[in-house]
Amino acid sequence: MSKNRVLVFVKSPDLSQEFSIVPAKAAELGKSHPLTIMGNRIKQIFAELGFEEMEGSPIESSFWNFDALFQPQDHPARELADTFYMKGKTGLPDKKLVERVKKAHEQGWKYSWKEEDAKKMLLRTHTTALSARSLADLKSTPKKFFAVGKVFRNEATDYKHLAEFHQVEGIVVWENATFRDLLGILKEFYRKLGFEKIRFRPSFFPYTEPSLEIEVYFEPRKQWMELGGAGIMRPEVSIPLCGKYPVLAWGLSLERPLMLSMGLEDIRTFYKNDLEWLKKAKV
Repeated sequence: MSKNRVLVFVKSPDLSQEFSIVPAKAAELGKSHPLTIMGNRIKQIFAELGFEEMEGSPIESSFWNFDALFQPQDHPARELADTFYMKGKTGLPDKKLVERVKKAHEQGWKYSWKEEDAKKMLLRTHTTALSARSLADLKSTPKKFFAVGKVFRNEATDYKHLAEFHQVEGIVVWENATFRDLLGILKEFYRKLGFEKIRFRPSFFPYTEPSLEIEVYFEPRKQWMELGGAGIMRPEVSIPLCGKYPVLAWGLSLERPLMLSMGLEDIRTFYKNDLEWLKKAKV
């Protein structure tokens, strides 16, 4: 005996009738922070120019952060008022390298260099410590390196200064490298970032000679703003580390050009964790 089946007929809706459309709320999708976007853009530029990337820990020894860069052990930048030191000591590299650095200090600065001071552990104050390590490993082979990393300085913050920020590092080791080559690289880098008009101003840094600062005009405050420093490494730095080749070097800000390109007036905006601003921010 077969089971009874019930057929149900459903009337189709009249689509000709008017109906209201309620717009859906826009989806809040995640996106990269402006600093991350800028960092990746800078990495791409240097990769296109044939540079290799350097990487390393932000925890560094005084030897690589200061001594290898011919910064005397009584320099004000090494004081607690400027540098974040950590408990404990670190080891030193190859004894022959340490002796060459010691000799450069004692002959150049005329003081007794102390090995214990070089073992102090700190948060790196510049990414040039990565350059020093790369030069020591390089020996005498010409190469080009860059790095983008965080650095830390014990200083007051304002609209263009931070205690924790990013630095863009670069070195070129080449037998025929000249100051003109350095200017050309920096001009091309900033041109690719969108800054056609920059200026160079003579300056001083302990580990480069001649030295310069790169500046761009900051319209909101009607003044020139420093974007970074550069120069040719002094022989007291380059010879103990890698030999006779000239070394072009620079350390540039990441936050400042990003601040300018986004039309901001205060560099601290990037670190306020303002979610509404981050959602709308365009690099």
